[in-house]
Amino acid sequence: MNFYELKIYMNDVDNHPIYSSIKSLLVGENLVSLKKSFENGFHLTVFGWFTNHQISQVSEEFTRVLIAYPTDKYDEATFRNKYKKVAEIALKEGVLEDIYQNKVLIAKRKDFYDFQNEEQLQLYVKINRIFDRWFMDRYWNRNNNILSITRDMVPFSTFLPDTVLSREHALYSNGFVSHLSHYLGLLHSLSGKNKQAVVERFEQAGEKDRESVMENLERDHLLTRELKVLFHEIEDAVKRDVLNFHSPHDDAHIEMKVGISSKRHQLAMGTPELNRLILKDPVLITNRWVLNVLYEKLVLLNIKPLEKFYMNYLLCSIRFKKEEVYA
Repeated sequence: MNFYELKIYMNDVDNHPIYSSIKSLLVGENLVSLKKSFENGFHLTVFGWFTNHQISQVSEEFTRVLIAYPTDKYDEATFRNKYKKVAEIALKEGVLEDIYQNKVLIAKRKDFYDFQNEEQLQLYVKINRIFDRWFMDRYWNRNNNILSITRDMVPFSTFLPDTVLSREHALYSNGFVSHLSHYLGLLHSLSGKNKQAVVERFEQAGEKDRESVMENLERDHLLTRELKVLFHEIEDAVKRDVLNFHSPHDDAHIEMKVGISSKRHQLAMGTPELNRLILKDPVLITNRWVLNVLYEKLVLLNIKPLEKFYMNYLLCSIRFKKEEVYA
């Protein structure tokens, strides 16, 4: 078997027949998952391990469906303008030069899909599959809400060990600290007026929603159980030096990201003794890997970016004091 990505370039529409075909594939194949992105045009990417025969069959089926039910074309210039800034932030140069629509393309990946080793790639697919099993029936649904997803996630955040790595520098290791980090990153990127508007909006909504989230702190369900098993697998991988907190990025990439981060990020990642504490911390590493995949799934769940940050705010406000949440 080989690792492939199959990209389905199509406009974003409701109730397209190809969605049923994709869900059937995800149910039948344990080594395959799905994400949605903008590079070279709106598209869904099916990725994972296939035999040559399997990938040909899947490609032919998806192509037939897309030919039978083509999506309306969108204006390429408008699309490029909309995603230009996103591409710059994601460091994806050139991904808006060629735009494809109503087309299926296959690529056999001979690398590790931008990971450092095959075990990292396998871990990435495993996390994707965990979320697919839980969220698949809600993919492409316009009625999804971030509060429900936050309630799904909070038991795992509660489960992860809670440790103070450095009291002097307020450096913590727990299931909520990455949500705090990402929320503060959002505030760092906003102007004073917009920042205040977001803080007030989130705080007002949180007064209503926080109790609902806290009622689920110790809820036991399949997602929580699978993520608990995953955490122990990541603990083992860290001990064996398969990955660390920076994985899969190199030092140059980390230095560049630190340079444009909030003061809190710069302190943690730019101070050698603090960086050493973070580098091999399995809880922080688990947070990073799980949340990166969850964020990709939120796109399939039609959750807007600001709603993602509201989830971050809700969860970190459970664990941290108000002055830390608004630092």
